[in-house]
Parts: sequence; C-alpha cells; structure tokens
Amino acid sequence: YWVPAKRLFGGQIVGQALVAAAKSVSEDVHVHSLHCYFVRAGDPKVPVLYQVERTRTGSSFSVRSVKAVQHGKPIFICQASFQQAQPSPMQHQFSMPTVPPPEELLDCETLIDQYLRDPNLQKRYPLALNRIAAQEVPIEIKPVNPSPLSQLQRMEPKQMFWVRARGYIGGSRGLVHGRLWRQDGVLAVTCAQEGVIRVKPRVSESKL
Repeated sequence: YWVPAKRLFGGQIVGQALVAAAKSVSEDVHVHSLHCYFVRAGDPKVPVLYQVERTRTGSSFSVRSVKAVQHGKPIFICQASFQQAQPSPMQHQFSMPTVPPPEELLDCETLIDQYLRDPNLQKRYPLALNRIAAQEVPIEIKPVNPSPLSQLQRMEPKQMFWVRARGYIGGSRGLVHGRLWRQDGVLAVTCAQEGVIRVKPRVSESKL
C-alpha cells in the first residue's frame, strides 16, 4: 500500500516557484540561473502562497525573488535570473555521455515488475517496491544501467557509491553536482545541490 508523504516534495516547490517568477517577466527572456533555499518543511495539506518580488528588470537581464509561504511563514526562498536571448560566436559545453536512447531503456514500472518476479529477491524489498509502484509520478524515469536487486550484496561498495563524484561531505552536509542533457545532446542544465546528511554513528559491539 502507499503512504502519502508527510512533507512537500522539494522539486514541486522549485518548479512552481520558477513558474511564478516566469509569469512576472516578458516572454522573450528565459531563466539561466536559479538559487534555492529550503527554509522549513512543507505541509502537503496546506496551499502554498508564492510571493514574487521584482528585484530588477533590465534590457538584457531580469532578477526575481520568490518566497513560498505556508501558515504565514516562508518554507522556501529562491532567486531567479532571466536573460534575453543573445547570439554569440563562442559556443562550448560538456559533451553528453554515450548512453542508449530512452527508446531502448526500461521504465521504472517495468523494472519494478522484473524485480518482483525475481525468485532470488530478498524478502525486505517487495514491500518497498510495491509502495514505489503505487505512486503516481508525473515524470517518466528510465535508469541507464540498473542493477539486479538480488546482486546488490555481491557488489563492491565503491560501485554502489560512485554518485559522490568528488563532492564534499562533512559537517552533516553533502554537495553534489549534476548535468542534464537534452536527447539531441545539447546541455540543458548544470546544477549543484547541498543537502543535509545525518548519520547515526555506529557503536561497535565487539568486546575485544
């Protein structure tokens, strides 16, 4: 069975805040930079009020500050910078990795169905997989190189945690970087995210 989330999904707040900011600028400018801060946990049972401040409106660049409010208090704040399209003879971007096209990959629903049919699947996985399958997600996700759940215990730890990707971890915070390409190979988004990582220290039970 599916249990509704107790907090608002951060990506939903980011997307709605960006839409609110975009509605306050002309249609000939596009966002090129977005800085976000999550201040408080969002309540999924309460509407979110988005307050947009026109920080600056220029001929080439415009800046908007957005505050998402619930119960009279901000839960999220962000600044978005918009730029008018300007042709330039200089073009450079990171190359897109060589990966199969999405038409050749399985979606998450199909993968979960395969996992549940695996006779070697550990007993702790079916409940969580069924919860994920019951969620109505408006975004289609297709993993490029999914691993069989029945083989996770046999893999080297360094193969499971490569996502650190030279990021910073310390002081209960972690920093990761990401890039998103369009299907035609054009770099669409470059992002960096700092998140809270709270890990309980393990106490050794050894008597030696």
